[in-house]
Amino acid sequence: MYNKHYKYVSKIINKGLNKAKLDGVLIYSGHVHNYFLDDMPYAFACNPHFKWLVPITETPHCIIHFKLDSKPVLYLYQPKDYWHSLPKTTEGDWADHFEIIPISCKEDVPDFSHLKNHGWIGQNDSHEYDNLQLNPQVYMDFIHWKRANKTKYEIENIKQANQLALKGHKAAELSFRKGYSEFETHMAYMLATKHNEYQLPYGNIIAQNENGAILHYQHMQRLRHKPENLKSFLIDAGCQVNGYASDITRTYSYNDDEFAQMIVAVEKMQIKIGNKATVGASYVDLHQQAHLKLATIIKEFDIINCDAQEAHDTGLSNVFFPHGLGHYLGLQVHDIGGHQKNKKGNIKPPPDLHPFLRLTRTLKKNNVITIEPGIYFIDMLLEKAKADGLGHYINWSRIDDFKPYGGIRIEDNIVVKKKHVINLTRMS
Repeated sequence: MYNKHYKYVSKIINKGLNKAKLDGVLIYSGHVHNYFLDDMPYAFACNPHFKWLVPITETPHCIIHFKLDSKPVLYLYQPKDYWHSLPKTTEGDWADHFEIIPISCKEDVPDFSHLKNHGWIGQNDSHEYDNLQLNPQVYMDFIHWKRANKTKYEIENIKQANQLALKGHKAAELSFRKGYSEFETHMAYMLATKHNEYQLPYGNIIAQNENGAILHYQHMQRLRHKPENLKSFLIDAGCQVNGYASDITRTYSYNDDEFAQMIVAVEKMQIKIGNKATVGASYVDLHQQAHLKLATIIKEFDIINCDAQEAHDTGLSNVFFPHGLGHYLGLQVHDIGGHQKNKKGNIKPPPDLHPFLRLTRTLKKNNVITIEPGIYFIDMLLEKAKADGLGHYINWSRIDDFKPYGGIRIEDNIVVKKKHVINLTRMS
């Protein structure tokens, strides 16, 4: 699969170079930054343009010199260092497509100051050559537009990342059922997936009870709830395989109660919306359909007293579903290019009523997206609804019933096809 992937990617890069009138690009894997007044670095995150070409995700200071219609050169960082070890990086079919030159220090890197019509793709603070165009816009826009369509190699990696993450989700649910703390549940996930924290595509969201109302909840409580106080569990967690991410969310109720019934209702509508994510579908339309369906659910549970359309049009549904339906997924958790209108980089912004929607494009074959509707009971947004004159639509006694549970989110990773979808999260 990689060989076909490389052929496809190299063709796109060559087209991007031609459009930008460049002879080549230097693609930098990235480097680490230290904490302020310290010699300890932040976790390394590889440049997605770099790992699009090679499955090297944990090695900084590497450079790919990609020239028009030429075999690219990989300057592979292999320091003589007894402080750290580096992963083996030259195993696999990918290595045959590159001339690989090991470098052990900055002095081993060639002097690129003589290059003409070249771009530098990487962090701003890594750009040291005045003759190189830093992240040339025409090139970047074209590449980001094309990156939305995934190859079989990419889809397979995202599929494997899903399979690995699902092992963690299963272990985390079992931990929750046993009454363990958020932190213990996080550790169960890590053990099941065999990931270090720096290898995760994003920080795990492990939220019990009212913490599920915090969209990117990051604090993991160490203390266990008493069984009679344990109500709900929301986990948003993924894995990485060869630099490709999965992004999965599930919600559970500790008891068989009304909140458990609401979870079932959200999951059913989530599957229906996901099945509509076929070629030619507007993601904005899918997002708006999700709002109407979620508004119907909260009306059925007597949380609001108006119909779904009025809830959407007044902005009331945003109180309970304040984020977007989902996003592109791949080399980045929120893969870039979601607002692009075309390969020239023109932007199609999200609707005024839904400013946090990360994807506004029409879906094409082999896009990989997330579908992640949710219902939340967030104090700040509920208070704002009162201030905005929407409070009379809300049954506040029902809010009191559900607030201790925090919220619900169900998220799958989906491959867009012409007449159907491939749900990578529900394949087994």
